[in-house]
Amino acid sequence: MQVEQISYGSLKRRRMKGYQIIGKSPGVDATVSSEFCKWAPSHNSLEVAGDAAAQDAWGLSFFPLSDYFYAVARSVHGGPEYSGRGGLAVVTSALVMTRKQLVAYEFHAVDTARTALALGNLILRMDQDETLPTVTLTARPLSLQQPTSDFTDSKPALLPGHAVNWIARETVSLLRDNRKVMIVGKCDPLPILTLVLDQLTPKERSETSFACGLKPSSRRDFRVQVTQDPMSPKLQKELDRSGIVPIDVARVLVETK
Repeated sequence: MQVEQISYGSLKRRRMKGYQIIGKSPGVDATVSSEFCKWAPSHNSLEVAGDAAAQDAWGLSFFPLSDYFYAVARSVHGGPEYSGRGGLAVVTSALVMTRKQLVAYEFHAVDTARTALALGNLILRMDQDETLPTVTLTARPLSLQQPTSDFTDSKPALLPGHAVNWIARETVSLLRDNRKVMIVGKCDPLPILTLVLDQLTPKERSETSFACGLKPSSRRDFRVQVTQDPMSPKLQKELDRSGIVPIDVARVLVETK
């Protein structure tokens, strides 16, 4: 299966400076590129845990680009930001997939991303070519073990299994009530999102945009978001104002012992 791709980050080019499309494959047109720019994160938008290196931070997101195209995107830190703002630039690599292609993956965006990574895609590219090749994916997702922490299970799980299961079930219930959800507090997003998508139908998955590893932003209207920040009165007010239902990880741990 040949899949289009696109990348976005901070760049200094003759005709434009700042966050922009770095490269795209030939099948990605201007309309899809413009829509992608509305969703892609920019400077200082990746969450970095207090005990982690900035270079290890990553974000995963899934969102529609049109009635026909969708993005499965992974964001990481690249090199130093050239403009003098300090810190590292955020670089987002994404698969641009048609509805038909995602049907083959039953619209399971986490399985799609894990398959793509296993095949060497959705990684930070060192070149800045404006024309990218298409990506070759298997016709069906690879058979991989359920994640317990991150993409490579490189660290111990932050939450016990019963808490992960509870959060996933509650998220699914809220989504089916047509609510937007913010999972708030220290957790491993990938196991939770995998279980959420496992419990949804392919049609429900197609309508469930999500993001983890990205700082919350009102500009990006995801149905499910995950933030490592603890619940606070300020965050609660912001979520209430935005009509987003929080799931407080700390409270879940207390109430599900």
